[in-house]
Amino acid sequence: MTGAFTTAISGMRAASVRVSVAGENIANLQSSGAIDQATQSYSGYKPKQVQQSSGLGGPQTTVTTKSPGFIPVYNPDHPDANASGLIGQPDVDLAQNIVDMKIAQNAYEANAKVLRTAFEMSGALIKAIA
Repeated sequence: MTGAFTTAISGMRAASVRVSVAGENIANLQSSGAIDQATQSYSGYKPKQVQQSSGLGGPQTTVTTKSPGFIPVYNPDHPDANASGLIGQPDVDLAQNIVDMKIAQNAYEANAKVLRTAFEMSGALIKAIA
């Protein structure tokens, strides 16, 4: 029975991480940063992505930074523009992040149902033993 609890809670945590990362990416969608012409490095927000894998006790999540993580945009009037008039904007796919949030919501709800069922089964087992 504890396996069901552990797996459900782990699944709920993984869903929470997915929502958090997608929310952070969406919140920083319109941010910008300088692009160093010499090194092509970017100083602004770099979108994150969640890698999820199966493990003992439920899903495991790893948050990584998307590489290169930015799109060069021509905006010569921007204070961060380089000599070529380019700034960097985060390479965030709004639609994908919204889909990720919906998937995470569904996963959270499913794991909550598993947890509730495990509690009910534990209660029934305790009543049967007592």
